[in-house]
Amino acid sequence: MIINLGDKHINFDSENETPFFQSSNDNRVRFDIDSLDKKNLSDIMNRLFNNPLNTKCSFLSEYISPVKYREKTRVGRFLSITNWHEEVHSTDEKYIISTIERLKNEEIIKYSLYIQKVLVEPYIIFYNDKNMFYINNSVIDIISSSKDFITNIKEDFKDDIDTFYVVTL
Repeated sequence: MIINLGDKHINFDSENETPFFQSSNDNRVRFDIDSLDKKNLSDIMNRLFNNPLNTKCSFLSEYISPVKYREKTRVGRFLSITNWHEEVHSTDEKYIISTIERLKNEEIIKYSLYIQKVLVEPYIIFYNDKNMFYINNSVIDIISSSKDFITNIKEDFKDDIDTFYVVTL
């Protein structure tokens, strides 16, 4: 599945690197998941996504083969699922990436705090046509088509940035 962020193209599937490593240093920032509290997370989320009609979520929902296994993402507990579709991917493994549309920032924030506390590890992104928010049980990555947007985030949250994986592409 290819996610278009302006003129940037990010592959979101199990065959490619995580979105962070597919973008240049000027278009990305990484945070340790424990460094952001609810206030900072809300601030970032409101900057990333200003229109719920354009906010989407895609995630690995199920492996079909070689072994059938449904991922335990718990998205239904936090996100209003009104517009859902699935895309089957097939390589060595066969799996499903599901996409939900029209998400509210409050739902994404609650789900992100859940991931932070419970330490589940979904393969999940939230995005619109300009920005992407990737979260797992250890990091939060923000990717944007706007270098200025990332520069502002880096300046405003400089004490929280995770510099361990800063690699120049």
